[in-house]
Amino acid sequence: MAICGEESKAMDATQATEIRTLLLEAADAIDRANAIVSTLDGGDRALLTTPLDEISSALHFKLLQKLYLRYPGFAEESEGLGDAAA
Repeated sequence: MAICGEESKAMDATQATEIRTLLLEAADAIDRANAIVSTLDGGDRALLTTPLDEISSALHFKLLQKLYLRYPGFAEESEGLGDAAA
């Protein structure tokens, strides 16, 4: 798929690293949102908890997992970071 008139190309390691960084930042933001949601009353908490959990699961178990399968070194780096990359 071409974007803005550019030819499509395969993802290289630099692009994969940038994508991984952005996805991990998104995961951190979702974790922070979950922390706030957990302090809300029952109705508001119920409204937001499931969608946030679904987004977090998709991010970790679909998107990031695909990057880790294609670039196994990323998964090893994440293991070394502990909770900071989870």
